[in-house]
Amino acid sequence: MKKVIILTGMPGSGKSTAAFEFQKLNVPVIGMGDAVRKEMRRRGIEINNRSIRLFSKRMTKEHGNKYVIGLVKKELFEVFKNTNIAVLDGSRRMSEVEEVEKEGYKPIILGIIADKQVRFKRIVKRKNESDFSSYSEFEWREKLELSYGIAEVIASADYYIDNMHSKEKFLKDIKNFLSKVKALK
Repeated sequence: MKKVIILTGMPGSGKSTAAFEFQKLNVPVIGMGDAVRKEMRRRGIEINNRSIRLFSKRMTKEHGNKYVIGLVKKELFEVFKNTNIAVLDGSRRMSEVEEVEKEGYKPIILGIIADKQVRFKRIVKRKNESDFSSYSEFEWREKLELSYGIAEVIASADYYIDNMHSKEKFLKDIKNFLSKVKALK
C-alpha cells in the first residue's frame, strides 16, 4: 500500500526542516502551503502572513474543508507513479487525513512538537514571505491554525518528534522515523 506521511505541527515547530530532510532522503514532498501560495500567485494575490491565512480561510468557507487537499490530489497521484511513499507537508484538518485514506493511501501522521516561545523565535528568525514579526501576529496565527482543527490532527498523530533539542538530533529522529515507516506493511 502507498504510504503518505502527513506532516503536521504548529507554526515554527520544524515542519519545513523535516520536509527538507525527507527530500534529502529521496522521499517526495508535497507542500500544502506551497499549493495555496501557488493558487494565490495564479490569481494575482499578494502573499504575506495575513493574506495567505485569510485566502485559505475564505476558500475553505466557499469550497469546504477539502479545498487545500483538493489542490494537491493530482500531484500526489503523479508522485505515486514512481514511489510508494510521499510526504504531505502541512495538514491542518482531519478531513485532509480522511481524504488521503479515501484515495486508498495509508496515512501516517507525524506530529512535530516544540514549545511556543521557541517556535516564535524560529519564525522571526527565518523571515519567510508568509511569516510575521510581532508576537500579536503570532498569536493571531496560532488561533487561526487552531480554528482549522490542527490540534485534532496533532493529537491524532501516529508518531511524534520533539524538536526542542539540537538540529542534528531532530534530523536523526526523522531518519529513524522514516526507517520505521518504510518497514510498515
